[in-house]
Amino acid sequence: MEGFSSQRDIILAVKKFIKEQNLTIEIFASHRENRNEILSVADFAFIEPTEEHQKLPFIINVLAQYHIDVMYIVKNAIWFEQHRTQIEAMGVKLITGGSDIDLLKCSNNKMDFALFMQQHQLPVVPSILIEHLEQLQQHIDNPPYDSLCIKPVHGIYGMGFWRFDDNVSAAKIFSHPEQRVVKPSVYLQLYAAADSFPPMVLMPYLHSPEHSVDMVVNRGEVICAIAREKHGSKQYLKNSGPAYELACRCANIMQADGLVNVQTRMDKSGHPLLLEINMRPSGGVGYTQYSGVNLAGLMVLFHLDILSQAQIQTYCQQHFKKAEVISATSVIEYPENLSNLITISL
Repeated sequence: MEGFSSQRDIILAVKKFIKEQNLTIEIFASHRENRNEILSVADFAFIEPTEEHQKLPFIINVLAQYHIDVMYIVKNAIWFEQHRTQIEAMGVKLITGGSDIDLLKCSNNKMDFALFMQQHQLPVVPSILIEHLEQLQQHIDNPPYDSLCIKPVHGIYGMGFWRFDDNVSAAKIFSHPEQRVVKPSVYLQLYAAADSFPPMVLMPYLHSPEHSVDMVVNRGEVICAIAREKHGSKQYLKNSGPAYELACRCANIMQADGLVNVQTRMDKSGHPLLLEINMRPSGGVGYTQYSGVNLAGLMVLFHLDILSQAQIQTYCQQHFKKAEVISATSVIEYPENLSNLITISL
């Protein structure tokens, strides 16, 4: 069903993998919007209803009419967990990214996640909950860390993340917003003029490279994982190392289930610290195919009971290769019409 930016990459990766394995599997995809560039690459496509009360009837109708074996969702995981019994009664295997609704909620709250990792003695980036501007002003006046950054307690794609720097121009937030650097006084002034101030997490800004670890997990047990070490526009693909191991431990504690992502950064001593877990695929999960390991394809064949956990682990060991990748701009023609679109009557 509707995902984030990587939905197209995931569908294409699954189709590529099943072709390599000489298998025939039908892929159905849906989205609330006319995202034809996504829907066109599936075998069959649906437009999801936009009304909340129509969601469950739509799902039940699709499952009943087309005998879906595996249902993979990315958005609104908590809603799906609340309706798991009704959905799985249709004979489908539901994958939501997690196997515990409370831990799914924890993953969506960056402050709760940091505290939960501390409780389990996993190294995590120090975090301070900021609930009002006066509190933030106090910490800016008396910095708890050498370099400060801030981000919303809830959010994706790094939206709302800013690094504080007293030495930058006050106008940099307008001239170079993509650099995510702001003068603290400007940040405070803008939020003082806003209608509200959402809960924030204040953290030390770590200048070390970020590790983004994509993995296939079955109820907390990591089956296969690929780490991407980011250096500017380049990324290095690995299947070992301290960040890799820490990410796997995090996914285990969080009882992740499906295709998920964990992000870390190194401290001053070179030890990895947890940033966050995404109980969903990352935007860059498609890059991992250049390691010789197709995570999306392996996840699907595992849940279709075509490949066992042991077979997947052997496959990953045999096919993995280190690689260096870089994202390049590309364009595809937008399909104006969908020849694979199915209309569902509710």
